[in-house]
Amino acid sequence: MTKDQLTYLHRLSVKEKINVVQELWDDIAKEQSIESLSMEHKRILDERIQCIDSGTAQFKSWSEVTNKYQKLI
Repeated sequence: MTKDQLTYLHRLSVKEKINVVQELWDDIAKEQSIESLSMEHKRILDERIQCIDSGTAQFKSWSEVTNKYQKLI
């Protein structure tokens, strides 16, 4: 990326920057393949999806998660 391109990106509004980031993440996601996951990771993801689909998954609020990890800092 050239300096001019970076300068252009820095001049974008916050909304435009977010759109650029989303486009980049989408592009990265397309390039990443599920095949690059280990069998163990695939198994864990399948189990979690099954729990969500069956309604047995338990979720925590964002504040519960942040409180848990704030104590570790």
